[in-house]
Amino acid sequence: MTEPKAEPKRVAKPKPALKEVVAESTEKLEQVAKEASEQVTEAVVESKEKLEAEAKQLNASVQEQLRQFKQELLQRLETIKGQLANSQKDISELKEFVKTEFTAVLDDLTKLGKELKGDVSEISVKHKDQLTETFKRSKEHTLEAWNKVSSK
Repeated sequence: MTEPKAEPKRVAKPKPALKEVVAESTEKLEQVAKEASEQVTEAVVESKEKLEAEAKQLNASVQEQLRQFKQELLQRLETIKGQLANSQKDISELKEFVKTEFTAVLDDLTKLGKELKGDVSEISVKHKDQLTETFKRSKEHTLEAWNKVSSK
């Protein structure tokens, strides 16, 4: 016959003191908050860099369009100047033409200004949306971490 084996005694682990649990949870939460803050800062920096690049590209495009427009206007004026004689009637026609062209230039610049304003507004909205999404994710990650820490 076999003798019954004695069951090993279970040694209860001492539960950590409440202060230790709170300190540990606080430390974990602070770490999660720090990481979330770093992620938000990274996202903001990336968004800012993207916006700056878009603004530079837009500015370069506008400058190129203005340069081309100016060159085209000067060519037109030279062509007209060559075609017109110096009579009073021709000078009056040239004056009206130049007036019309400058009005068209002002209209184009006004339109361009409105488009730029719209583009800047659109970029600002994109930036705001990106930041909002980043903050939401950060909040969700922080809450998840808090729930994990607090459930232990």
